[in-house]
Amino acid sequence: MEILNAGLQTTLQGAPFTGHRHLGMPAAGAADCLSLALANFLVGKPQGAVAVEITLTKATFRFSTPCSIGLVGPAEYIRINGKDRPRHETLTFAAGDMLDIGPGRTGCRTYLALSADLEAESLLGGQSTYLAAGLGGFHGRALRNGDIIPLSRTSLAPNVARSTPSNLRPHYSDDHVLRITPGPEAGKASEEILKNLCLRPYAVGARASRMGIALEGALLRGGQSSDMPSAAVFPGTIQLPPSGQPYLLGPDAQTTGGYPRIAQVIRADRHLIGQLAPGSRIQFVETTTERATDIYRDKLALLSSWLGQIKLW
Repeated sequence: MEILNAGLQTTLQGAPFTGHRHLGMPAAGAADCLSLALANFLVGKPQGAVAVEITLTKATFRFSTPCSIGLVGPAEYIRINGKDRPRHETLTFAAGDMLDIGPGRTGCRTYLALSADLEAESLLGGQSTYLAAGLGGFHGRALRNGDIIPLSRTSLAPNVARSTPSNLRPHYSDDHVLRITPGPEAGKASEEILKNLCLRPYAVGARASRMGIALEGALLRGGQSSDMPSAAVFPGTIQLPPSGQPYLLGPDAQTTGGYPRIAQVIRADRHLIGQLAPGSRIQFVETTTERATDIYRDKLALLSSWLGQIKLW
């Protein structure tokens, strides 16, 4: 696969790195694991198989060997040799075909899954790209124009032709609702802090990356514990620095942090963080840990009707 236009930030992403946080290794992996799973299912692959994660802008590829693809995400269009083709369907390529993927007008990341295996560097049991340390994926970095990624010939033509059911196709938008549970320091920071966090929407600021997102809106007071001992943080943790500007951690976030952890995005909603683009709006809604568990089970039950056994990370 030749990269003709790599776009803003295009990487190889799949399942996260698990079991290594004690070594300081973040989860990384696909920022939107649900869109990844849907794309991989279209080409008959496991949900965590390595695919191409395209951020915000358009990207263009040429294939030198036949294969099938699945595309899921907010891309404005998908074209094969200049002809518009549908998302959420298994599509086939002949050698020499060109694939154009449009920019994401709403949402942030689009996933391109291939029936052929993308050759990616392996470490710690995974192949995803962790950009901050230059590990995994394609030489540990984002793809560039002119890169050529070898494709395995072991699975070039799977006997699948699928179309995602309409009720399971994610809705990509600039407005998001993220449900949260109280973080370990929510009570210590302020009794009113979660109420104020959920009172009105926040906007995704310009400081937005796979590591984390600075949220713009009403400042929250009570986060002055700058001398707090470092403690464990995870994707979806909302920290409160002394500035009062909440900070939402993403898949590449560090494993520990020294700011109060005022909230945690529930597991069922965490994949939505991968679709937060600068300028997007977020309404936080508080829920209980018990209700969060029920929401997650219900979501898995719905998805398993199409995807089979699945989990969200």
